[in-house]
Order: sequence, then C-alpha cells, then structure tokens
Amino acid sequence: MKKFLNASSIVACLSFVLALVFIIIYAVNINAVGYFQGRGASGVVLFAILVMVFDLLIIARGFVKVEGIVGKVLDIVVFALKVIVPVLLILAAINLIGTRIEGLGYIFFSNADVRKEVATPENVASATTSIVAVVFAGVAAVVSIVGAFFQPKTEKEEPQEN
Repeated sequence: MKKFLNASSIVACLSFVLALVFIIIYAVNINAVGYFQGRGASGVVLFAILVMVFDLLIIARGFVKVEGIVGKVLDIVVFALKVIVPVLLILAAINLIGTRIEGLGYIFFSNADVRKEVATPENVASATTSIVAVVFAGVAAVVSIVGAFFQPKTEKEEPQEN
C-alpha cells in the first residue's frame, strides 16, 4: 500500500492548520470589541488564504504519482510553493505588525495618564489577540521553512546500480 502522507505532507498539513488558526485569530481580532475592532490590515487575509491553498497543493502532490517531464515540472512547482508559503506568512505577519504597532505602543507603553484611558480591559484583550496572531503567523512560517527541506515524493527512489 502506498504511503500518501510523508514528512513533507505532514508538515504542510501542520502549516495549513497554523495558517487557519492565524486567520481565525485575526478575524476575532478585527471583530471583537476593543482597540483594533474594524481595523483590518490589507493583504493579511489574502496572504493567509494563498498559504492554505498552496499547502493543499503541496499535500495533493503526495497523492499524485506522475513521471516524466510533467512529474519534474510538478516537483519544481511544489519546491517553489514551499519557498513562497513562508514568504507569504512573513508578509502577513509584517503587514499585521505594521498596522498594530502604534496601537500596541499606546496601550502598553504610554505614560500613566494616557494608559488609564487607553488600557481598558477590552483594548488590552484586543492587543493581546493581535500579538497572538503574529506569533501564530511566525510559528507557521518557521514550520513552513522546515517543511521546505523535505521531499514531496510518495515513493522512495530506488538507488541506481553502477
């Protein structure tokens, strides 16, 4: 029986799940009451959806056995996707940080008078959720980088005899 889920597919599954959790946390962050309510970051959703689609393509490659030139082209595409996925996750995290940094500064690092007004429980919860979202994007990026070092093939190549 073929082994469909190899290390490459498992890491891509993990990356997919982490990206999904990231997008859920981000959605909660922009919809929950607090400082960042309604303040979406451009591109974050697009980047996360592309990551999930690309991870699914990487996983699907493990289920498809194609030989010849088409197989080699598919392998090149999968390797390119394995490079693109962490880049997109890092871009999503940077985009999110860029839109949240000023608010985080106000909430956590203002002087005592401003902090009394700004650091309400709702705003602190909103800021904490933003930080957690960035952490999940970073962890997903690291997992994707590690996954780039695994082969996507389902069957081991037989060694050639000399």
